[in-house]
Amino acid sequence: MRRGIFLLIAVCLLVFSCSSHRAGVSVQRPHPRDLKYPDLKLTMPEYQEFTLDNGMEVFFIEDHEIPIVNISMLVKNYYPPREKLGRNTMAAWVMRNGGSENWPADKLNDELEFRAARISFSGQSLNTTISLDCLKKDLPDIMAIYADLIMHPVFPEDKIEMKRKTMLEALRRKNDKPRNIAGREYGKLIYRGHPYGWEPTEENYQNITREDLVEFHESYFHPGNTIVGISGDVTREEIISLLNEKFRGWEESEVTVQEVPPVELEERKNFNYAEKADMNQAYIMMGHLGIRNDHPRRCAINIMNYILGGGSFASWITEEVRVKKGLAYSAGSYVNHGAFARGTYTAYAQTKAEEYHRSLKIIMDQIERMRTEGPTQEEFNKAIDSYLNSQVFEYESKERIIGRLMMLKFQGRPLNTPEMDMEKYAALTIEDIREAAKEYLRPEMITVLVVGNREKFAKPLSSFGEVNEIELE
Repeated sequence: MRRGIFLLIAVCLLVFSCSSHRAGVSVQRPHPRDLKYPDLKLTMPEYQEFTLDNGMEVFFIEDHEIPIVNISMLVKNYYPPREKLGRNTMAAWVMRNGGSENWPADKLNDELEFRAARISFSGQSLNTTISLDCLKKDLPDIMAIYADLIMHPVFPEDKIEMKRKTMLEALRRKNDKPRNIAGREYGKLIYRGHPYGWEPTEENYQNITREDLVEFHESYFHPGNTIVGISGDVTREEIISLLNEKFRGWEESEVTVQEVPPVELEERKNFNYAEKADMNQAYIMMGHLGIRNDHPRRCAINIMNYILGGGSFASWITEEVRVKKGLAYSAGSYVNHGAFARGTYTAYAQTKAEEYHRSLKIIMDQIERMRTEGPTQEEFNKAIDSYLNSQVFEYESKERIIGRLMMLKFQGRPLNTPEMDMEKYAALTIEDIREAAKEYLRPEMITVLVVGNREKFAKPLSSFGEVNEIELE
């Protein structure tokens, strides 16, 4: 009976739909381009910032949506001596995988697996980050392990040698992928001796001793040299109590962190070639020094680059090189604004070896076109809308927001930088973009690197200018 009623209703609906169509009934919908939306306004979730008695700086967002707590600690450090490059990476790995006296590696891993918790260390040139994720009910126990690893690592020799072997093996294979070759050699060409362009060697890795790792820990791992971010199912009172309890005895100490030297290099147009005979493609990277992230034109430069090569298929370089000419598997550009010294502007293409010269010429032409003509009003409007709308993803998780606050603090920038940026982007004009392009893009000082097999090139790189050949080690 019920089945018959449902069938009757379905038939009636179908008949009504067909009769409405025959009667010419239709719904007029506006074109997506004509849809109007209110201005995008992003609101930063409420966060708290406080400093513990031991000097530890803390950012905190309370979030009881799910019973999980995320903690991240950033420890400020600096590059090792050049002859021991790789020390920071090795130290972080051994701290996690070597454990402490209370928590040797096997016991530590078993406990974390049993609790479905995670503790990770990541060592970089200018900071080391230590992260924790666990269920709320396990927070006191997991946080005790976390604090013990941070304060009392043992740096066992067998783990040091294990990490040394993996680092040496990675070094041995460093020329296997052309993308890695291009990125590494391009950085060295741009920064020429500055720490930003340093590359580790086998000798560097062999030079690192256990004493170096202990000294690294003793020099930088103190509470007043940290920034801590916490989000999740915990209250301010609970987390302050846990931090004070688990890090008891970790006393504040004077820490000196060296400043990154400024990048003061004379630039000129130059062409460079690295041989990789076993490939059918060519990798092109080209660019020059850029700006620091406190530059007043930073937002205008971001929009300029979005139009030039950063906006995927909507950008000039991608459209001309890949879409229209079909010359490249990937092509575009990006800007890297340095936090402590000047960053870079880079255009790139992974292209057919025999056609690399056409891709290179097109990219150069698009850069010059941006400097001399600039974008149209329609291109500008689309770029602004796309860029502003993409910022919503920066607020999609409390953990991500906390991470951004930590990085802003680390870099010495205002904590409301994202909100101020939204206002700056909304106030930009097309003339701002054109002026930024004229000031920022400097094709007469561009560094060009091509990685590939010149036997397959239809036109030699020397047709563009004098070539410096790079011998891969």
